[in-house]
Amino acid sequence: MQAVENEVETIHLYVVREHDKKPYTLLPLLCALLCLVGIAAVTFYSTEHPYYEHQRLTVPAEFLPPKTFRAEAPITPTGVKTYTATYAQGTLTLTNGSVLSEVLPQGIIFNGLNGAEVQTEQSVFIPAGSATGYGVATVPAKALTAGKGGNIATLAINAVYGTALYVRNLTAFRGGRDAYSVKFVTSQDQQIALNQARQMVAVQINGLHYPCRELYLQNALQITVTWDCQFLMYHVPSYMHVTGVRIIGKNLLLDVWFVPRPVHIWVK
Repeated sequence: MQAVENEVETIHLYVVREHDKKPYTLLPLLCALLCLVGIAAVTFYSTEHPYYEHQRLTVPAEFLPPKTFRAEAPITPTGVKTYTATYAQGTLTLTNGSVLSEVLPQGIIFNGLNGAEVQTEQSVFIPAGSATGYGVATVPAKALTAGKGGNIATLAINAVYGTALYVRNLTAFRGGRDAYSVKFVTSQDQQIALNQARQMVAVQINGLHYPCRELYLQNALQITVTWDCQFLMYHVPSYMHVTGVRIIGKNLLLDVWFVPRPVHIWVK
């Protein structure tokens, strides 16, 4: 029997001590920071943008003493009415010294003092003169120039027609008038003045009131407007803000908004 000798191997063991692992602290800190920022943002937003609650309330109206407001506005006439010039009219006296009668046709023109001219308006028969006197007739006439210039004085016409016919105006001519225009108040002028007076009254009024009762008085160039108004008031809690008011009889319908007060829950 053969014996086998085994070689002895030498094994070296080295023990290395591991360092303790450090915990991860950065991520929790970052998460905590983000949470704080979120809480701060929510708090800031809630402060700047609080939650508003809207409601509609019916409250009784409190009546104040009535007040009267008055304003006056001038009426400016814009209407224009034009009157044309008129012609003066009068009478011519015709005296016939001839033994023969004459007929004076219509439209004969006679010249007078200061260039005045008149024209007969119809034909006229003048009887002949006789031993007892002249033949006399009259005929209406009018001035040829319109206006006051035709109002000629007595005997401004003193002329001879033909050989024996004398023509005179024994009275002055009247009725000649120059053209002129007159302003008058139109319905639109009245409405404009009324609107102006209403605006002046409206700026005097401040406060809640029923529709005012209106009275107005108009004379030639002025209009006066009077408003009698019944004012109201109401009371709501100080934390409420009124956005709209409507009068319903003796009550007021209010639209309000407010920030709800926090509700405290007590736990024993």
